Amino acid sequence: MSGLIPRRAGDVHRSDLDESHLQVRLTEAERQGRWEVRAAEWRALELAREIFGAEARVSLIGIRSAGPMRGLLQLDVPFDGLDAHRALETDFMAQVGLDPVLSRVPLIYVLGANAD
Repeated sequence: MSGLIPRRAGDVHRSDLDESHLQVRLTEAERQGRWEVRAAEWRALELAREIFGAEARVSLIGIRSAGPMRGLLQLDVPFDGLDAHRALETDFMAQVGLDPVLSRVPLIYVLGANAD
């Protein structure tokens, strides 16, 4: 999954940077691919809030313009016990498969407990 998980800032050394890393020019297809992932991120947040509650938060951790997996999406949701969480997670993933936006953009969903 090269390119899906960004390197930490501390992992980049000054010698690793050259002109091509400082300014990346995306093609129109790459730009559109990234916007598709962003649209899926916003739709996932809306769906998560419908299912888990208004406290749900979404973070796009990794993104690709194309490929079999387009992004890594972390959802922090309220946690009221394992059985309830699993039932809501099952409902969420079923709705992802039915949603016209989310079903077209293959993402990896990481659901965790909201720390609040």
